[in-house]
Amino acid sequence: MTAGHFRTIAGAAAGLLMLATVFAVPSPSWAAPPPNDNRADATVMVPSQSVTGTLVEATLELTADSSFCAGTDASVWYRFTAPASGAIVIQVDAAGDLDATVDLFRQVRSTLTFRDCRSTDAQGLATIDDDGLTPGATYALRIGRRTGSVADSFRLRVLVPTPPPQPPGRRLPDGGVRNSVNRLLNPGDAWRTRLRAGRTMRLSLRSDFCVPLEVYGPGTQSFDGDTERTLRCGGYALFTPTRTGRFYLVVRAGRSRDKQPYRLQVAPARRDDTTPGVFIPNHARVSGSVNGGIDFRDLFRFDVTRRSALTLSLSGDPTMTLVRDDGGVLARSDRIDRVVAAGRYYVAVEGSGSYVLKRDSRTITRATLTFNGRKRATIRPGSTASLTLRVRPAVRGASIITIERLDPIEGWQFLSERRPRVAGGRATVRFHPPSVGRYRAFGEFVGTRNAAPDATGVARLRVERRLAD
Repeated sequence: MTAGHFRTIAGAAAGLLMLATVFAVPSPSWAAPPPNDNRADATVMVPSQSVTGTLVEATLELTADSSFCAGTDASVWYRFTAPASGAIVIQVDAAGDLDATVDLFRQVRSTLTFRDCRSTDAQGLATIDDDGLTPGATYALRIGRRTGSVADSFRLRVLVPTPPPQPPGRRLPDGGVRNSVNRLLNPGDAWRTRLRAGRTMRLSLRSDFCVPLEVYGPGTQSFDGDTERTLRCGGYALFTPTRTGRFYLVVRAGRSRDKQPYRLQVAPARRDDTTPGVFIPNHARVSGSVNGGIDFRDLFRFDVTRRSALTLSLSGDPTMTLVRDDGGVLARSDRIDRVVAAGRYYVAVEGSGSYVLKRDSRTITRATLTFNGRKRATIRPGSTASLTLRVRPAVRGASIITIERLDPIEGWQFLSERRPRVAGGRATVRFHPPSVGRYRAFGEFVGTRNAAPDATGVARLRVERRLAD
């Protein structure tokens, strides 16, 4: 073999070696999806358990992989067996800027039946609270990444809440009680108190959270049955028992994860809490206060003997509601101006804070004006007309009568003004026209403290003699 041949073979060998070296370098590998990326590989959880999961590199399956709450572009799966109580609380805490959904399904073999779903809120939190699961049944959880969201990790908790309260509960102190409930650690408090049939009571449950109050009657063995009264989000209400005995007041935790402080009070209704209320005379000014709790409402009553113009004004933070004696709501405002028929009315002042309530009612009047007893009259030159203003109902007070004359070129011109007193519903003035022509008059009953003003229509008068050349 010649030296040239050797160099050729050696060069070829070197090239093959370089090529082999290049191909021997390992290629980069793609990151794997989470191990529970598919429903068949769902992570098994045991209530009460907390795990950390991720949606980084998660994908979607080809079928039956969507949320009932929002569009998603990735998901991971979990499953658990429902506890004997049938109650579960599922919490998702999304890390970073992850926007997620959580869907709960009942799983029977390969079939999923939807039960509930939630999307994370502005703090990245989502909670499903379900106390109607079938004990021992299998349930699936789908955690989804909302379409367009960044991928990140999350914390998932499948928790069993503390059992709800049962009778007989604790005795409610006379002045009420302050306590707190929590969906997991203390889902409800039961309090008992003795009430008398026919005696109206005030119920007040104050809380910054939507905390329900349930009232159960004597003989209650379980708080799972029908209630005698329910305040779905706390607040204030009247309750009149139909039986005498021990009643139970159950404060339930709301859906919030947080500790939920509350104040519960029960007290007999007083005269200003229910009918007949406190009578408020006409033109009266009443000062008072309500506290937003057991003294949430002050009730006032007034009568209107004739169709009247009513003005109610309220200063302060509380609100005011006007109702008829049959319960029909007429208006809600801090100032009410309206015409009302004769009857009995109630005003409820509600809320928290001091207030001043003022009531003014003025009888609606009807005023008319005539010349010589007619809306249109004719007299001869030199005669005097009787101009009469009548007011119904017959009241007393001031009036104004304005008289105008007609200029055939320029129109109506002011002539004079009279201010007669109305007595017994009537005021009369004598009008002596200065010349032939056309005249008209307007009248107004000015009104009084108890009678509303009213304007008349137009009364017309012609002064003319027989036509002559």
